Amino acid sequence: MEIRRTANAGVLLKLDGVSILLDGVCREIKPYPATPPEERAKLCESYPDMVCYTHAHKDHYDPTFAAEYGKQTGGVILGPEELPGCNSTMAAGSVGGVTVTPIPSRHIGGAGKTVSHASFIVKGSQCVWFLGDSSPLLWKDRTDLPKPDFLFVPYAYTTTPTGWTITRNLGAKKTVLLHMPAREEDTIGLWAATEATTKFPDDLLIPSVGQTITL
Repeated sequence: MEIRRTANAGVLLKLDGVSILLDGVCREIKPYPATPPEERAKLCESYPDMVCYTHAHKDHYDPTFAAEYGKQTGGVILGPEELPGCNSTMAAGSVGGVTVTPIPSRHIGGAGKTVSHASFIVKGSQCVWFLGDSSPLLWKDRTDLPKPDFLFVPYAYTTTPTGWTITRNLGAKKTVLLHMPAREEDTIGLWAATEATTKFPDDLLIPSVGQTITL
């Protein structure tokens, strides 16, 4: 499996020959950067088999890009039906033996009361959980989902002891931490908090935007 981080909290994932864009293009909310022009251009050189968005916050989603992108990718976008600028669905999608299942999930914090949010289970030869900005507490006692080989999570899963304990107990082989600004742009102390909580184990990966990793 291969991933390229294309956005603040998004990746282009390739599993079993199937490509899936997850929260792959975003706008800027400091200290989180917008998807740079070179990444947007790369995403238009070769279109993915499936496109997924967890929710409509700027740091995860660009409605103008999504609307145009949908025209090139068959128009089917997985995610909350309230996403502006696209025709999205919460129905599972399958391509080439890889299935992506949207899971309704609550956004962490106060936004959970007003923002429609979906997480995604990607299942092929390996299982990926892409959790977006969902609360770690949602996954603490879930026994109805396939065990993840790989977790994709935001900083809330690594900056508190409770979030980190839940993350580790899910039993993934590797955890990919997204939603992290560049160290030099980190004005709110996320890198320091993550280091204090996790001690940066070898199975915690923090790719930079534009970086490709083989898992």
